[in-house]
Amino acid sequence: MPTFAALAARTEDRVTSVVVRLLSRRGYTPRVVAYPSYGTVDRSRVRARVLLTAPDAPTPGSVARRGWRNLLSAELPDAEVRVRAQPGDGPDLLVARTDRGGYLDAWLDVPLEPGWQTLYLSVGEDRDVPAPVQVVDPAATHGIVSDIDDTVLVTMVPRPHLAAWNFLVRSEARRKPVPGMPELYGRLTATHPDAPVFYLSTGAWNTASALSRFLHRVGLPQGSLLLTDLGPTGAALMRSGREHKAATLRRLAEELPGLRWILVGDDGQHDPQVYETFAAENPGRVAAIAVRELSVTEQVAQNGLPGPTPATRRAVDELERSSVVTVHAADGRDLADRLAEAGVIA
Repeated sequence: MPTFAALAARTEDRVTSVVVRLLSRRGYTPRVVAYPSYGTVDRSRVRARVLLTAPDAPTPGSVARRGWRNLLSAELPDAEVRVRAQPGDGPDLLVARTDRGGYLDAWLDVPLEPGWQTLYLSVGEDRDVPAPVQVVDPAATHGIVSDIDDTVLVTMVPRPHLAAWNFLVRSEARRKPVPGMPELYGRLTATHPDAPVFYLSTGAWNTASALSRFLHRVGLPQGSLLLTDLGPTGAALMRSGREHKAATLRRLAEELPGLRWILVGDDGQHDPQVYETFAAENPGRVAAIAVRELSVTEQVAQNGLPGPTPATRRAVDELERSSVVTVHAADGRDLADRLAEAGVIA
């Protein structure tokens, strides 16, 4: 007997199939949206999504607009995507197909120099879309993983009405960084110039382009985005944000075994629990953990309490009793100063 989650996933697939047929008849064409990803000097991970858009519409995510418009997209399952090292008619490095949500997530063996490099994606008549790839230097010793919501971007997630307002209605230009966070990340990357940066969030991929523009606008370093999809998976009605973060951290540790990690998050959701578990599972692999303390107002908006949940408090206590450098403060400047006192940054 199929579970309710499986039935929901099947229903979603049927709806997607109907929408794709209707839009295709109206002349909508496939467009590919590339997401900032990562790799090594030997192999790279390519992440993208194929959507159907009107022929005269701009590339999805290419222009700033209110968040609700980012949800007005029709994904294209089983679309053929070609990956090349150079624009034009060169040889294909990879030919792959999107999954049921229109996503492409594939590794390809291609030698690239350390630093930010570009691959090129094509689907149908949408050709040579640049796909940025952060190639980790073999000499790098540290990596930086950062939460987004209420760590670098003021959102007050997951309180539904506030999150909905910030994501769906508020203009991109009015979104604000958490105070001091650009300074913190500036000092982190100055001390560890080869460290790759990863932004790990439970936010939806629909927001990726807006997030990239926000990071650039407020002076935060460019990084690979590690977001998630919304909706049923076939095994669950909604994806677990905590498990998404935990699984992604484990994967990064496996793929980049030479790095020690600096983990940045906040105490409003489950970052301390995820980071504490990761540190316990990977002794010696975590250089420091920085936890931004939410204000009383933010905590009440997050979880209805004037402070962190008991589970979060326990995780922070466990971290402080461990050998991992753990600092916490209300803003990025104080976090930076405490990391400097601990010798993690200059």
